[in-house]
Amino acid sequence: MIKKVKLDKMFWKRQFNKIRNIRIGKLFYNNRFAAVFAILASFIIWIIVSSNDTDIVPVTISDIPVKVELSESAKQDGLRIFSGHNITASVEVTGNRIIVGQVTKDDIQITAPQAASTIMSPGNYTLELSAKKVGVLQDYNIVSSVNPSVVTVMVDRYREAEFEIEPDIDFTSKPGYFVGNTVLSTSKVTLSGPETEISKIKKVAVKSSVPGQISSTVHLKLPLIMYDAYGQPISSETITSSVNEIDATIPILMQKEVEISPNFSSVPENIDFKKGPYKDSVRVNPSKITVAGPDYIVSELKKIELDSIDLNGVNLEKNKFTVPINLPQNCRSLNSIYSADVNINMSGFREKNLQIKDFEFSNLPQGKSAEAYNGEINVTVLAPTGKINLIKSSDIVATIDCGGIDSVGSSELPVNFKIMNYGDAWIYGKYYVNVNIKD
Repeated sequence: MIKKVKLDKMFWKRQFNKIRNIRIGKLFYNNRFAAVFAILASFIIWIIVSSNDTDIVPVTISDIPVKVELSESAKQDGLRIFSGHNITASVEVTGNRIIVGQVTKDDIQITAPQAASTIMSPGNYTLELSAKKVGVLQDYNIVSSVNPSVVTVMVDRYREAEFEIEPDIDFTSKPGYFVGNTVLSTSKVTLSGPETEISKIKKVAVKSSVPGQISSTVHLKLPLIMYDAYGQPISSETITSSVNEIDATIPILMQKEVEISPNFSSVPENIDFKKGPYKDSVRVNPSKITVAGPDYIVSELKKIELDSIDLNGVNLEKNKFTVPINLPQNCRSLNSIYSADVNINMSGFREKNLQIKDFEFSNLPQGKSAEAYNGEINVTVLAPTGKINLIKSSDIVATIDCGGIDSVGSSELPVNFKIMNYGDAWIYGKYYVNVNIKD
């Protein structure tokens, strides 16, 4: 241990002798040392000079927010500032170079001191501005007036109002095309802002002009325009709108007059209401309507087929029907007609009652039999005047379909009729009989 201590002392003694033998003057022949020493010396000299500098240095502090405060009574009266609350100003400060170099816009407050005592009602007010120090730094002076020295603010009560948006779009459609009502993406807008400004607005619209003759639907994106009572546009930076742009769609549809065609079901084989001797027996009112719709639909549309009328529901008294007109998708009736009256001329027909006693059964399950509880039923037959008296009960085949019945027991089933040898006669009404299915 003693030997180690002696060795350490000898090591540090040798290092001290080496440092003592270094001459200061030789260090300055080292370029790197000389450069570092020069920079360090310059900085120390600048600190000493600046700290003792008594010159006054002017500096302009810019972009300082202007703060305008209303009195509590004005706020309670609903007053608020609508313009002049996002203004900035600048001032000039002087002082020691180091101090003023640290001053920022956060160290100065610019206000309008007379606002609280002056603003008591809606209006435009011109207020003088003043600046004061509010930061930690205080060793400088504000030497100039605020620039700008005054500010104008608009004070009013807040108001909201809802307006219908009116389309004002000029265009010309191509002949043969129908123009629908302009559709807006929203029909109303809420405007808010100063009460005085909102009260000037009498109308809100979207305005545009489409060149040429249009033959297809037009889509536009349009800005809202506010108008006063004299029809002049209003521009105001203090009014806020719930929407600023509107999507406007002008539907342009092809139009065409098409025939209304009636349809019938349960028609005897020798009756055709569209041709032959019975073609004039049916009248449709209206016989035609004007349809508007997309080109690819309307151009191919030849007629409009009505829903079928069951001839079994037609007799001498019940021969007039009102049937809805089903238009193709995306089409409309320009006549605003959506139903047609169908009148069947029954002047050439007569009717009589016959008793049916015999029934045939079809589709009986294997190994089953059936019988009708009803001994007989009375049916109404309609036929041309010259044939009605010739039809007998034996000419009528009454069939009961038992398909779908798997178990024995009784069921009420419909009866289907066919009049043999008379292809222009039919049975009026629907008939049911009670049927017993047994093994």
